[in-house]
Amino acid sequence: MKVKLHGFCFFILVTGLMLSACTTTSDRFLTDKRTALMSHNNPPAYVDGYLDGCASGRRMGGDKHFTYRKDVNREEREALYARGWHEGQINCRNEALGELEQQQNSKNFAGASPLDVEQNKQAQAGDKATEAEMAEMWEKMRK
Repeated sequence: MKVKLHGFCFFILVTGLMLSACTTTSDRFLTDKRTALMSHNNPPAYVDGYLDGCASGRRMGGDKHFTYRKDVNREEREALYARGWHEGQINCRNEALGELEQQQNSKNFAGASPLDVEQNKQAQAGDKATEAEMAEMWEKMRK
């Protein structure tokens, strides 16, 4: 009986390790973001939009572990999803660009070209107007 029990425990342990190995860096990152956003009582539609925008922003910022995601139908129907997507895209792209810049400064990065970084910096500058528009829209929604 002990041999069977130890064998079963070993099987469960190995299966758990294999499943955890299947989780990608981007999955863990977004799961952590979801937990943080939900802990602040953000509406689910906002959180979903933020996570999709965040994945898109990280990709746009040069992080190849992420893919561009956007539910266009939902964006058109749900203002909270749209707001979350835009805020997530801006915040996470800026975060990825900051990491990229740090890597380039340390001379250990062999990824995006300086042209990619410059284009993203120009896009960042355009985000200031978008952020102001989103803040105004948010205030209107709250009333």
